[in-house]
Amino acid sequence: MSFRNGLKWLAAAALGLSLAGCGAPAQNESQSGAASSTASAASSAVSSAASEEKTGDKPSVLCPAGAPALATLGLAEEGAKIEYVEGQDMLVSELSKTDGDYDLIVAPVNVGVKTWNDAGAYQLEGVLTWGNLYVVAQDDNWNEPGKTIALFGEQAVPGMVFTNLYPELQAQAQYYPSVAEASAALLSGKADSAMLAQPAAAGAINKGADNGLALNTVADLQSEWSAAHEAENNGYPQAALFVKKDKAADYADSIEALSTYIADADESKVEASINEFSAEQLGVPNAKIAASTWKQQNIHYVPAKDCQEDLAKFLDIFGITIPDGLIVQ
Repeated sequence: MSFRNGLKWLAAAALGLSLAGCGAPAQNESQSGAASSTASAASSAVSSAASEEKTGDKPSVLCPAGAPALATLGLAEEGAKIEYVEGQDMLVSELSKTDGDYDLIVAPVNVGVKTWNDAGAYQLEGVLTWGNLYVVAQDDNWNEPGKTIALFGEQAVPGMVFTNLYPELQAQAQYYPSVAEASAALLSGKADSAMLAQPAAAGAINKGADNGLALNTVADLQSEWSAAHEAENNGYPQAALFVKKDKAADYADSIEALSTYIADADESKVEASINEFSAEQLGVPNAKIAASTWKQQNIHYVPAKDCQEDLAKFLDIFGITIPDGLIVQ
């Protein structure tokens, strides 16, 4: 399984990833270089064979770090070759390739729709995450004149959802480049509240407690969205699974493994999986925080064909409609 560096979360201490190699004890200097070379080659062959046996013909997957990465733990456990990345640039690039290197790509719904309109390369198979945004503050009176709220993702899903729910915001909004920087503004006292994504919200609350700052989640944007838009599912369809055009049937078993893991997961299972694949690489503060906020991350798999109304309502805030052929039927 291949990885890229995950997101660096301010809410947790820096996590060191130790890539320790397994090898035989050091040889004496009198042993021949030929013997050393032969042993090394044999070890490499065994390692390669084990890797191929694990991954087999499993799909190659591209996925953003963070909550979407946790939605792919079922794929990781069955040996899929997953690459976790930061930002959207690579997601957009790969979704736009008709001969791309990835069989499955996890991406924001609106990004997938745009690239489908441009290239028609990847279809929408199902929705994985239904929003994980919360307002964190010391009390419920965060939305008042004279107070400041730290936000992130101004032109992306977080900012668009927040603006939709609070069109007449009383507090002064200050946007930051990332959730980590919005969290830092709250913890440093530059903001009275902050919109944060789980599990970063829990990380900020824990860090605040360590420094004598009593913080709590005071608003659940998913519940507010569901009430405002009469959503059939709790929350809004944020990250989704896209599959190469007309290839969904080829990866049915892998998609089932992903769906089954999500449906059966509990805190202990999630924590064990994160420890196996590394919290840093997945882009979460640590295994315990990510597992304890599993429910608040609102991860559940729904086939796109079964939630088209929720998809249409969500995409409407971006001024786009569901294009023909996008959804796997």
